[in-house]
Amino acid sequence: MRKHSKMLILLLGFVLVVALTGMAQQKQADETVTCAVGGKSMKKSEVKLTAEYKGKTYYFCCDNCKAAFLKEPEKYANGKATEEHMHEQADATEEHMHSHGEEDGTVVDPVCGMKIKKAEAKASIEHNGKTYYFCMEGCKEKFKANPEKYIKEAEEMVTCPVSGEEIKKSEASGSHEYNGKTYYFCCPNCEEKFVKDPAKYAKQNAETEAMKQGSCATCATEKIK
Repeated sequence: MRKHSKMLILLLGFVLVVALTGMAQQKQADETVTCAVGGKSMKKSEVKLTAEYKGKTYYFCCDNCKAAFLKEPEKYANGKATEEHMHEQADATEEHMHSHGEEDGTVVDPVCGMKIKKAEAKASIEHNGKTYYFCMEGCKEKFKANPEKYIKEAEEMVTCPVSGEEIKKSEASGSHEYNGKTYYFCCPNCEEKFVKDPAKYAKQNAETEAMKQGSCATCATEKIK
C-alpha cells in the first residue's frame, strides 16, 4: 500500500514538473523580442532567424537583417545602430507622407461633419496638440466655444443609412441633411444612393436604430415623415 502511495506521489510530482515546464516554455515563446538590426518587435515563438554572439542570442525579422548582423556583429550588438536605423525609417516615412500630399489630405469638419481638403479649409485651430479644420469661420467659432463636445461627437459611432454599417462620425466619407437630421455614409456610393431616394433610406435608418434600441420601428418611421 505504501509502495503504491509513493508511486502515486512521484507520478503527481512528475506531472506537476511537466506542467510547470510547459507553462514556462509557453511564457518564453510569447515573450517579445526585437530584431537586432531593423528594430522590429516580434514574438519569440514566431522568430525563425537567430544568431549567437558572445554568449547572447540575437533575433532577426528577415535574412537581410541577419546577414547585416553577421557581417558587422559588433556594430549591432550594442543597439546603437538599431536605434539609428529606426530614426532613419521614421524620417523616410515622414518624407513619404509629405511627398504624397498628406498636408492636403481630406479631413472632416468636427462641427458640421463636412469633408473638406486641408488646403481648402476656411479655418483651422490647434487643440491639445492636434489641428482641426473647418469649412467656415462659423464652425471654428462653435468649436472654440466647446471643443470637447465636438471632439466627443466626432468619435461617436453612427450608422450608414444605406449599408447599415457602423462607422466613426469622423471617418464618414460624407454627410447629407434631410428633414433636419444629418446622415453619415461609409462610402460615396451610399451617399449617392441616399440622395436619389432620401425618404427610403431615412425610413430604413430609423427602423434600424429603433431595433437597436428596442423601441417601436413604426413609431420611429412616423417621426421622419
